[in-house]
Amino acid sequence: MPDSTSNQSTETGIRRRSFLAAAGLSATGMFAGCLGGDDDDVITIGAIQPFTGSFAPWGEAHSAGLNFAIDEVNENGGVLGMEVQVTESDTGSDPSEADTIFRQQVEEQHAVAITGAVSSDVGVATRQTAEDLMVPNILHMAGSPGVIGRDTRFVFRVGSHSNVTDGMAIRGLIEDQGYTNVAAIHAAYEWGRSFEAALGQLLPDGVELHEAEAAVAESDFTPYLSGFPDDIELIVATGHPPGSVAIHSQALELGFEHDFTTGAGVPPGTLYGGLGEDAATFAHQHVADPFSDDFIDVASRYAEQEGGRFDTHEAYGYVAGQIITDSIEAAGSTDPIDIADAIRDNSHDTLLANPIEYAEWGEVDNLIHMLSTFEFSEPPYYEGGEWQLENQFRSDPLDAFDPGEWDF
Repeated sequence: MPDSTSNQSTETGIRRRSFLAAAGLSATGMFAGCLGGDDDDVITIGAIQPFTGSFAPWGEAHSAGLNFAIDEVNENGGVLGMEVQVTESDTGSDPSEADTIFRQQVEEQHAVAITGAVSSDVGVATRQTAEDLMVPNILHMAGSPGVIGRDTRFVFRVGSHSNVTDGMAIRGLIEDQGYTNVAAIHAAYEWGRSFEAALGQLLPDGVELHEAEAAVAESDFTPYLSGFPDDIELIVATGHPPGSVAIHSQALELGFEHDFTTGAGVPPGTLYGGLGEDAATFAHQHVADPFSDDFIDVASRYAEQEGGRFDTHEAYGYVAGQIITDSIEAAGSTDPIDIADAIRDNSHDTLLANPIEYAEWGEVDNLIHMLSTFEFSEPPYYEGGEWQLENQFRSDPLDAFDPGEWDF
């Protein structure tokens, strides 16, 4: 797992592991033999990860899962007879930096696909670049509807999905529990504002909604929470991913007795680390299925081989690696256009509850969303673990978000 304090913001980190050691190649020699060179013996996947800044836990988890997937691919013979490598750089979730790195990884390092984007602002910034360069962009956590349009052909979601899709799961929880009094805090950036717009349109009739907007870097939410009624049943922090932990803990400190606080895809280890026992009432929103046999099998292998814990966000990195390498194999080609076609045209049996099947424009069809709290017991895939997720709500399969049907 990359160290968020390293110099990755200025240098590209190449995940070389056993391949370079065995081959005795330097980075310079390796790139000379990358795709587009004379000896096409290496396939490069680019990763624009946030190893520093507010979203660093997202980047670290995604990187760990992605590299584990690629290690397993290489241990099983690679793809099309070639070794696969991952080149990673720290974006700090800065849109301009992410776009620059995206171009460098494609144009200089010959990456055939890019993954790792966190933050809707980064997704928006790299969307057109992916379309212009015609290289697949597998988003980690970038859920704004503005990231994908009906004409998009090279951008695909994995972890975070459209605000409408997230909102549909929250609507299902509200209907399931019969809530009528809900509060929400949204962040003042692309995701937060678009989620706010979606939530207002999705709530069932008869639900009273109280809302506030806070800066992305805000850490003191007590002024916003103090403005909400005391009898709130559900606090929706889904529109403020970096502030989710603070929103929940500060609500409890103020005496709120609501059932749950929801959050948008915060890594569960970060939630537990920040909340402790209070995580029992925090509803982690996820699409990876940690209750499935396939997930438990992969997570168990990860624990045995890497000595660490594999959870929902590591799973998104693993799934991105699966999708890219499986699509290269299915296409029989390392041409990014062929890879994008294979991503879109094939069903991908992964660690999500349903196989991933992409709509023509890159949204996932028949997606199942889950909201899970924390149970303080050892999970089946990590010996000595202090917690595991306990499912509170599981949506029906949701139709692919169609941006042509919504106006934000």
